[in-house]
Amino acid sequence: MPLDLAAHLDPATTAVVALEVQENLLLPDHAMIPGVALHAETIGLVDRLALLYGEARRVGALVLYVVDDRRADGLGMADNLMISRSVKDRSEFFVHGDIIGPLRPHERDIVIRREHGMTGFYTTPLDAYLTNLGIRTVILTGVSANIAVVGTAIEAMNHGYRVIVLSDAIAGDPPEYVEALLRYTIRNVALVAPTQQVLDHWVEC
Repeated sequence: MPLDLAAHLDPATTAVVALEVQENLLLPDHAMIPGVALHAETIGLVDRLALLYGEARRVGALVLYVVDDRRADGLGMADNLMISRSVKDRSEFFVHGDIIGPLRPHERDIVIRREHGMTGFYTTPLDAYLTNLGIRTVILTGVSANIAVVGTAIEAMNHGYRVIVLSDAIAGDPPEYVEALLRYTIRNVALVAPTQQVLDHWVEC
């Protein structure tokens, strides 16, 4: 039986958060992490997100982007991230690129650029925006499920928001890990539902 999300989807108090929907993560020809880009392509992630973000704007829900945007020269970048130990030019590795074309922000959307860390709230004004705009529900989308999505879900819960993670609006590597993550970890801090359930509710708004 589907979860009843109705009580948590008031557009006036709901924000859809797009995590790192950037070219070098989602375009197969540019992929920093090929498995994430492949999963995103396989499930039609970009088209689904474009539909979701458009519907959110139509009903008046906030659309907010958090993008990884570090200094091109790598100055001040932390050296304790495990994946960076195997990369010779860490500054080049962490160039995530622009927000992918079909998901480009609209005028009213908010774009937050993160220079440090791996999650949506770390060293960003995300919580300040959400609080000041009266947001109670945070819908998480984007990449990657492996780190940014799960980390941000936990942080959002710790900040007191109702968190919804859309099971078919995130991508990670490998796909079976994403399924296990949703089932055994994220469901303990967030409501997990398919995108269509949100769209079905908003179609009445």
